[in-house]
Amino acid sequence: MSTAAAIGFDAHLRDLRHMEARAAGDLADWLVHLSLEGKADRTLYEYTRKVAPLLRANPDKGMAEFTHSDVNEALRHLPERSRYISRSIYNTFFAWAVVDERIERNPVDKVAKMRQPKRRPSDIYSEVEVAKFVSLEPPHGPLLELQFGTGMRRGECIGLRRDTVDLARARLMVYSGKGDKDRIIPLFVPALAAIQRLDRLYGLKRDEYLWSLVRDKRYRFRRDEIGDSTYARWWVWCVKRAGVRYLNPHQTRHTYGQRLRELGFDIEERQLLMGHETPETTIRYYGHLTIEDVARKVATL
Repeated sequence: MSTAAAIGFDAHLRDLRHMEARAAGDLADWLVHLSLEGKADRTLYEYTRKVAPLLRANPDKGMAEFTHSDVNEALRHLPERSRYISRSIYNTFFAWAVVDERIERNPVDKVAKMRQPKRRPSDIYSEVEVAKFVSLEPPHGPLLELQFGTGMRRGECIGLRRDTVDLARARLMVYSGKGDKDRIIPLFVPALAAIQRLDRLYGLKRDEYLWSLVRDKRYRFRRDEIGDSTYARWWVWCVKRAGVRYLNPHQTRHTYGQRLRELGFDIEERQLLMGHETPETTIRYYGHLTIEDVARKVATL
């Protein structure tokens, strides 16, 4: 990945003033280093998004001029739950600069260490709320049906192209998902029907991104991904339009996981469908197997 390509990630950021900062070249070089380490493109984007405010607040400072006070000030303006991960990314950025002999010491060493925030209780959408979502007019309802019916993460939805969907075999392929891993998701009938409906209405082409439909009111497909900000605005619009409570879009994935449990899929099956690396992750989010789960499955035999 070239320096120019690394800087290209900034096209997705709304405020580009950090590109004019003295440390912008250091940021670009760090992204190249991370890319060579094998970091996924979306990870590079997230790292850029986290470091950019620090550079924007200190446009005249070179790497060696940053102090722990600058980092403290940047963290102070963040929501409390976001400070832990931002401090970690700042630390990685400056630690790389030390190893690369650009600075003598890491200013984050003097920044207070923070506890990782407690995980919020998983809240999910009810069947009534899901029904309100998926009944929205196209393309929104079918896209939401697909998101609720596959458990795809936000970035996986944004990156979904038509040529990764196999209607004949009723499955879709997720490439470079979390941890840069690929996986196959079998499609339930409603999700399969949603894609077929989009095909009929909009004549999907193989190289077009499904979520590009939300970019403008003419609902044209495009051969490039929408940005995170466009997705976020679309999600808020859908919540208001459906008349449901606001939850983070990642809760669609938790809703999917709970639905799998209610349908009688066991831990190993849910782990496979959700792309979890270990069954412990599935158990942590969606609970242990209960006698009710077993009884429900026995009743179908």
